[in-house]
This record gives sequence, structure tokens and C-alpha cells, in this order.
Amino acid sequence: MTSIIQRSVYPTYSLCSEKDLYFRFNDHVDLDMNKSLLNLSEGGKVFTDTYFNSVSVGKWKRHTNINDLTFTIKVKGNVKITWFLHRAYFSGRILGEDYVSNSELSEVSIPLKFWDSLEDGMLTFDVEAFSDSLITDFYYSTTIEPINDVKLGIVITHFNRQKYVLPAIDRLKKQLLDLTEFKDKVSLFVVDNSQNLPKIDGVTIILNENLGGAGGFSRGLLNLQESKEYTHCLFMDDDASSEVEGIKRTLALLTFAKDSELAIGGAMLREEMMYLQYENGARFDGLLHPNKAGLDLRKLTDCLVNEFEEKIDFCGWWYFAFPISKVKHLAFPFFVRGDDIGFGLAHKFHIITLNGICSWQGDFALKHSPFTAYLDNRHQIMQHFHHCGKEGRRGLIIMLSRMFFKNLFTYQYETALAITYSIEDASKGSEFWIKNVDMSEKRKEINALILNEKATDVSLDIFASAQAGNPHENRLARVIRWATLNGHLLPKIFFKRGYVWQDKGYAHLREIYRFKKVLYIHKPSNKGFIVEHNKGKFFAHLFKYIKAIYNLSMNYSKLKKEYQNSYDDLTSQNFWRKQFKKD
Repeated sequence: MTSIIQRSVYPTYSLCSEKDLYFRFNDHVDLDMNKSLLNLSEGGKVFTDTYFNSVSVGKWKRHTNINDLTFTIKVKGNVKITWFLHRAYFSGRILGEDYVSNSELSEVSIPLKFWDSLEDGMLTFDVEAFSDSLITDFYYSTTIEPINDVKLGIVITHFNRQKYVLPAIDRLKKQLLDLTEFKDKVSLFVVDNSQNLPKIDGVTIILNENLGGAGGFSRGLLNLQESKEYTHCLFMDDDASSEVEGIKRTLALLTFAKDSELAIGGAMLREEMMYLQYENGARFDGLLHPNKAGLDLRKLTDCLVNEFEEKIDFCGWWYFAFPISKVKHLAFPFFVRGDDIGFGLAHKFHIITLNGICSWQGDFALKHSPFTAYLDNRHQIMQHFHHCGKEGRRGLIIMLSRMFFKNLFTYQYETALAITYSIEDASKGSEFWIKNVDMSEKRKEINALILNEKATDVSLDIFASAQAGNPHENRLARVIRWATLNGHLLPKIFFKRGYVWQDKGYAHLREIYRFKKVLYIHKPSNKGFIVEHNKGKFFAHLFKYIKAIYNLSMNYSKLKKEYQNSYDDLTSQNFWRKQFKKD
């Protein structure tokens, strides 16, 4: 029996056209993206030392039982294939060369005898054409018997994004679900929180009230648990903005995994700059620490760095595959934000990532708002009580203070107020979460306070009139700035004319200091808003925050005990079944 573990991936117009993530080539090669093929004239060279088409030797060696590998290429013409092993901090090593001559387009298989001796790094190959040649496909396969019988249930939660989810479903059907070799291995379940999707052949649509991502994904996971047919679950965003080949590689990894409880996470790449990595798994100790952020995955050196394994506490639910047998808790009812973090911390999955398994996501800075700040701050409080409260009351207050004062000092008073609301609500105990699973009333309450911090289109005139802040200050200036609460104790006479601009989602206190107005702008979308220095709001919100923090502090021990005692109930199947019965 032969099993394909990895197949070639080509850039496409519909998903990602960043060619250097897939192939590199010289001027004698034409990449036909319409037909997914490579045309090489004499002297043409193609390189696969790339994010999507290299083989992660270390991951396959350490985590699977695969000890033989065969390479198959569909090619026409006369070519030389040169094999390389690339490792970070080492020079590249040539492993061998193979010559192929095909008068017709057909498959040629080459046993990779060096595979058994490899331990780590990236396996890649270069193709050099000695005559006009054509390459349409290549893949790696093994004759090793699989260890695990894997059946994967893909769960997508959807809410009013038909223009994204319907094309995504169509792509999954054509490239995965409708293929004979995957018929009995993969199924797709779409939890429709908006209850407006049509019936789709071969896809299970689960109508659900809008209980957010926490409720949607819990509904899908519970469905898989109750069916008892599935060994693994894959959570994905409703645009399924991932290469389908990544799902196939995930299946192969799980099928050959020496650890039957292995989980696979997808890296998050930026939707705006599709080669830039936002995180490759993440750690959480009260604050989020993304792994390997900022890597340019067009570069071989960055792809090699990405190969290093490090501790992963959780992976975002844009792409996370895990064994159902290890699940002891469904999601905590966060609605959205923090459900994936809490799920990972509760289960301590053995998570790995792999180059080529990823999802493209929009910039979080554009999505940032008082409402998302409320959700983020609220979940961080609950992670502290549930999973990572080693630093105690003091650590929690320091964390909350950083979030609150950063926004208060930068004139984002509505966001600061929303953070205070999150503290007040988290201080109400477990009954608050039971009453607000659907967040309908709370969403109205938080959104009602958003008057100025709504992102809208920014005209060129407004941006052109904005000033850049001063990024430098001496020690004395810094002391004065802090002593005046970033200018909130200064009379208006000391303020500068005009307004300063800042990147939306980020703010530098020293650049804002002594400006009356600030333009926050998200440059890729040209959306933003202007906020204004206001001493009245500053002190009113400050006093409200102090009161909320005092209440939280006084009830800290009681809340910690209550939340730890109620965690099992609020993440149980019975709890969520009660919510679903309200549908």
C-alpha cells in the first residue's frame, strides 16, 4: 500500500498569488497559474526551497514512523533533479542528483534512498531543464503502514458571511470532499449561527442560534462526539482561507503519528501581506506571546527558523486539528475571543505546526474596537482565574492596569471604559456567564458607548494634515510627561496645534503627548477615527476603573474559588446542550 504524504502546491488567483511562497525560478521558466504547471525552456531552473513545497524533515522524522520515501514527478522533457538538505545555521548540502528523460508527459518515481539517514532540516529539490520541458505535479509517498485509523470532522462556524463561506465550501468539496481517496476520511460540518445557508450536497449544515464562536464550535464538536464516528476534529474559519493541501498533510501527519494524541495547528499569515507570518502557534501566561511573529516566508532563512519546534499552548481556531478522545471540556462561554486560548490551556494538547499548513487572516488592528477590547480583557481575567493565576491578585491588577491606562492615556476613552465594563462583569461571578451566553444584551450595551472610536474611511486631506509624533524624548521630558499623566494635568495652553497620527491598534504615549487630537488610521484599508483630549472623561473613567478594580480585589479569593469550582459545569456537554435546546 502506498500513501501520499505531501503533494505539490501551486499559487492561484483566487487564494494566494505570492509566487515565492511556492516556487522560485529563473527567467527561462513560465509559471502558468491558470493551469498550475511549470513551462521550462532550455536552461530553465525551478527551486522548491519554499514554504509550501519543501519537506519538513524533522517534523516527519520525529513525529511519524515514516522511514521510506518515494518522489514522483509528472514531467515531459529532459531535466536534472538535484536534491538538497537545508538547515538553519548550516550550509546547504547536496544529497544526490537524478536525470529524467520523458518524451511524453508521464509520471516518474524515484526512491529517496537518503531519507533514512536524514534527521532534521528541509528537504528540497531543484530542476534544471536541458530542453523544453513541462512539470505539472509532484508528490512524496511512502509504503509504510499507517499507525492510526483517522477520520476527520471539519467544523466551520458561520455568521452572515455567505460571500466567503459558500466559495470556501465549494473549494473544499472540489479539492477534498469529492475525491474518492478522502470519501471515508473527511466530513464537513458548518454550524450556521445566522441560519441562512442553503442546503449543500455532501455537507452537514447545523442550524444554531448566534452563540458566537464558543457556541458554534462547541455545537460542531459535540455533534462529532455524539456520533462516535470521528477520531479528530479540525476547527476552521468560515472563509477556510487555507490551502486544501494543508488539510491533506494534516491527515497524513495524524495517520502516521507515533503519538495518537498529536494535534496540528496552522500558522496565521497576514491577509494584507500574504508572505508575512503573524504567529506559528502561541504561548499564554496571562498575556499572549505569538511564536515566530514577523517572519517573511518568502525567504529560505525564515522558513528554516520556522522549522524549530517550541512550546505551543494553543493554536487559533482559524486552523486547529486535535484528537477528540483528549477533549474533556467544551469551550467556556466567551462568545468570541479567548475560547481557543482557554480550550488549549485546559487540555494541554501536544501541538506541532508544519510549514505549508496555515491560514490567512485579516489584520487584528483593523478589527480592534472598544467591543473587542471588552472581550479581550474579559477573557484574560478568566484565563487568570481558570488556568494561569500563579501571580495572584497583584499580577492580575498589573495586567489590567496596563490595558486600561494605555488606552486612557492615548485618548481612547471609550476603549478604556469598555475595559472597566469587562472588569465589572467578570466580578459578577459565574451567574453572569450563564445569563449572557448569547451576549445579545451585553453587545448592545457595549456598542452603545461607541461614539467616536468607529473606524470609517479617512480622507486624504485629513491624513495629509496630520503630524508625525516625536519618537524621542530625554529623561527629564519623560519624567514630566508621566508626572502630568501624559498631559492630562497640563493646562490647554501647553498643547500643540493640529493633530498627530498613529497606527490603529497601536499608540505611543510620547508621540501623543501634548497633542489635542489623534488620528488613528489603519493604512492598508485607509480606515480610522479621530479622538480628542478630554480631561473630564479622563478622570470620570479613572474613578470608575478604580472602583471596579477595588471591588475585584476585595472579592478576588471568592471569585477565584467560584470560577474554579464552576469551570467543569460551564464547559460541560450538559451546559451547552441546554443552550442549544433554546434554538
